[in-house]
Amino acid sequence: MPDLLDTLVIGGGPAGLTAAIYLARYYLKIRVIDAGASRAGWIPLSHNHAGYPDGISGHQLIANMRAQAARYGAIAEHGTVERLTLADGVYRAETSLGPVIARTVLLATGTLNRAPPMPHEEHNAAVTRGLLRYCPVCDGYEATDKTIAVLGRGEHGAHEALFLRSYSANVTLIDIDGDPGLGRSPPARSQMRGSRSSTDPRRGCGSRGTGSPSMSAARATVLIRSIPHSARTCARSSRSM
Repeated sequence: MPDLLDTLVIGGGPAGLTAAIYLARYYLKIRVIDAGASRAGWIPLSHNHAGYPDGISGHQLIANMRAQAARYGAIAEHGTVERLTLADGVYRAETSLGPVIARTVLLATGTLNRAPPMPHEEHNAAVTRGLLRYCPVCDGYEATDKTIAVLGRGEHGAHEALFLRSYSANVTLIDIDGDPGLGRSPPARSQMRGSRSSTDPRRGCGSRGTGSPSMSAARATVLIRSIPHSARTCARSSRSM
């Protein structure tokens, strides 16, 4: 029978590690199990994190947080949790490292980016170079005055594109459902009135004609919101000055 933990933390990204640091400082018995696929690891250089005015990479941030957690006895182990059950007030986790029992479980599994259909190597290179980004709120500033393509869906994609107009005058919305969402959104329709549109993503959308965005043709910063199953329609707008 494994030792009873106070808390099992599932996920070793920034959220899980922050929780582990606090809990370990309460002298609780903590264990962190992490699959090693934190979304933060995709960040080439973040200037949003307080205390790092020159920026810090996602991998380095996680490494620093792991070291800080370990200082108080919370070790992040590489593994996966395959099953979780609750019986008699105790959680039992079946993991790749063996069974784990704990009084409480903290789920910090995060989210998964929905990547566009493109070769894995090209995707990673684009992320590393800052050409492909996944968070308009986090990375909009980094795209100031650059050509931006937004892959999105319907009204949500339209609003993301409108948000990014505050950073650049050259924003293209590539709607993955073939509808830029302007008809369903009165605010979007009003603010993007006069926009050009196309039913062919190869015309003016920085695409190679394969339905996936080009990372080099327009030297664009591309912010992805959803998987582009079929990027058929574009809406192009300019920032109101």
